[in-house]
Amino acid sequence: MSEYEITQWRKRLERKGWLGLSRSSPPINRLVEYHVVWQGWLISGRCVLGKEIKDDWWEPGTPQYLLSRKHGISDGVWRLAKDQRAEVGQLRRKYEPQQ
Repeated sequence: MSEYEITQWRKRLERKGWLGLSRSSPPINRLVEYHVVWQGWLISGRCVLGKEIKDDWWEPGTPQYLLSRKHGISDGVWRLAKDQRAEVGQLRRKYEPQQ
């Protein structure tokens, strides 16, 4: 996967209303949905930043780490969840660009 492919992936999502992580940071205490390319993985999920256990905040791979620290992030997007009561969680899969 090239930087170009990742940038095109992000731009496609931005056209659908997502916000790029490099342009704006997710709010605290609101449910957000996100997609992040990190170390060859596409990590997607929902979380409320600020509600994590403080000891785990900066553990690599946690939502706080991925969305706030952005260390090792190739690119990413987020948006406010339409249903603020939706379930939180995270999925991780190998990043495979669309053709």
